[in-house]
Formats: sequence, structure tokens, C-alpha cells
Amino acid sequence: MRALVADPSASPALAIADVPEPTPGPGQLLVEVEAASVNRGEVRLAGAKPPGSVIGWDVAGTVAALGEGVTQFDVGDRVVALSEGGGAFAERAVVPAAWTAPLPDACDFVTASTLPVAGVTAVGINRLARVHAGDRVLVTGAAGGVGHLAVQLAREANAAVTGQAGSEERAAAVREAGAEALVHPGDGSPVDGEFDVVLDSIGGPALAALVEATAVKGRMVVYGNSADAESSFRIERLYNKGITMYGFRVFTSVPPEQAVKDMANLAEQAAAGRLQVHVQATAPLAEALPLIRDLYARKVTGKVVITRS
Repeated sequence: MRALVADPSASPALAIADVPEPTPGPGQLLVEVEAASVNRGEVRLAGAKPPGSVIGWDVAGTVAALGEGVTQFDVGDRVVALSEGGGAFAERAVVPAAWTAPLPDACDFVTASTLPVAGVTAVGINRLARVHAGDRVLVTGAAGGVGHLAVQLAREANAAVTGQAGSEERAAAVREAGAEALVHPGDGSPVDGEFDVVLDSIGGPALAALVEATAVKGRMVVYGNSADAESSFRIERLYNKGITMYGFRVFTSVPPEQAVKDMANLAEQAAAGRLQVHVQATAPLAEALPLIRDLYARKVTGKVVITRS
């Protein structure tokens, strides 16, 4: 079967290849992949994977076969799944049943595929930060896959939300999501405003400026390092202001039973139109590499999705 695999010689480190058909083991499902969304994290980490490894965390499709001990699904069921071990960028993928949720008929596969990493992260960072009515919330990278959803969920909690974007073009998507837009390069320069909650995916030199922009007794959740750089700041800026800083990674911070609940709930919200998922472009597997390069180069607003055809 065809798949996108790790290729350290490429940039980004992905290539299309023929790979063996996967077989589900105990507690696993074989899924006919209808759609798989792309995340910057899996693309960035592809170069560190063994060459030939099938990449991809997010998958939506239909169950083709059941591994030993799987009783909660049947062949033919529509599902959405999160697979830390990869495998989604392929015609068929093996996924853990424990990280798989049933997909309602009203939610299409492309939309569903955007929800595992980005959606569960957006829910998780809002939950961890205890976002509530009246909070002044800053979401960095707010035009991206996680940020766009995090903005909507914070607004749903009746917070006053500001979304950082690196350009006016990307800021338009932030405003469409209902947030005030802050056009800022995320380079460590001062950030205007004061915020009770900061949800940050940039890291690197931006983190020091975000600490300064966090209010006394504020909460910060750091869930990414898109700057791909070290962060440094005076540690007393945290304890003098009584700031609490959390780290979040979906596979570490969220137990599978919670992730399944969150994916199912997000799919229902998206199907009902209460949650807007922005997919900039789709492409079949054999033509997906240009889209992935655009995503990695920050030329994409929202998500890109690999489709069956």
C-alpha cells in the first residue's frame, strides 16, 4: 500500500513509498483511512524517526478489521482516532482501540480528521488553564489548527479572547473566530496587554515576553515550541507575580478515556455547526507533499488534510 514515510534526506523529512499492509494486534483496529490531518509536530519529528516509518497521528475512516480483544467496535464502523505511534498517512492504518471514538454520521471524515491532536489539545489546554467567564485570554498561533479551536472554546467559556497572529492575513482568521487579533511576530519583542491566561505554542524567545504579559496570579499553558529554540527568562518573574506555568502534551497529559470523550464531543459540536473547523486545503496521498511543505512554512491558515482521493 502507499504511505508517507520518514525520509531524513528530504525536506521536510517525508517521502511517498510502498509499505507492507499493517495487521492489527491485540487491542488495535485496522482502519481504511478516509482522511488524515497534518500537524506541524509530526512533520518536525519525522526526521528523527527510523527511515521508512509511516507518519501521521490523526485518522478518520472505517473499521476494516479488529485485533484480539476488541469488542467495542465492529467492522464497517465510522471512527476517528489518535495514534501516537503514527501510521495515519497511509491507505490503511492500525490504531489503538483505546484512543478511538465512534464518529457520528453527521460529521464528515475530513472535519473529523482535524479533531484528534488539534481538538483534544485545544480542549485540554483550556481545561488545564481553568479558563472561565471574565478571563482575559491570549492564544498564540491563533490562526493555526490548535489555536483556531482554542480561541472558539475560550469564547464559549465567555472569556475575553485575544489571538496572536504573525500577519494581517492570518489575523483575519482570528477575527472570524470571534477574537480580538494581535498582530505580533512572536519573536520575543514586548507583547501589548495583560492576560489572566496565556496559551502558548510558540515557545523559544517568545516565552519571556509572554511571562511579562501574564497578570499577577495568572496561568500559562505551554504546549508547543514552533520556534524550535530554547527559552530563557528570569525565574523570579514567575514567583514574584505568582504565575503558574503548566506544560501540556496531548499523549502525556490526557488519558485515553478522556481523549475519546473529547473527540466524540468535538465531532458532535462540529457536525452541529457549533464549532468551526477551518480546512484550507485537501489533497490525495500521492499529491500531499506540497501541502505539507506549505503547512511547515506557515503558509496555511487552519488545517490541511490528506484524503483517500
